[in-house]
Amino acid sequence: MVQRTGTLQTFRQVAYKTLFKHNSTGILFVIGGAIAGEALINNTFDAMWDSANKGKLAKDVLPPE
Repeated sequence: MVQRTGTLQTFRQVAYKTLFKHNSTGILFVIGGAIAGEALINNTFDAMWDSANKGKLAKDVLPPE
């Protein structure tokens, strides 16, 4: 078996010890990552949609209340 050294192995050891050693912390990490990723993707695509359709959306055409 080849012994790995370096930053990748150190990162793996730290990630295992802090995030995945216990099942509960691993599950929380995955769920938290999914929620954060969903929010990031949602905001990104909303901004892209608004930019591509500027002047055509209801919020741009209708007068403010």
